[in-house]
Amino acid sequence: MSKIYDIDLGSLLLSTFILLGFIATAFVFIRLTIIGINYVKVNYLKEEGEGKDTKENKSKTKGF
Repeated sequence: MSKIYDIDLGSLLLSTFILLGFIATAFVFIRLTIIGINYVKVNYLKEEGEGKDTKENKSKTKGF
């Protein structure tokens, strides 16, 4: 069994930074996905809210 000091320090550092890069990339993709979902929700609710207000106003004015 190899001992801990037999492991090449450069290889260990390189592997660590590659792993951190993958984790950071996953975090960025998750963050962008959340931002995109929130953007779509805000725009959808904004359009839906405007449509409801105009329909209610038209129905109120037609009755009088």
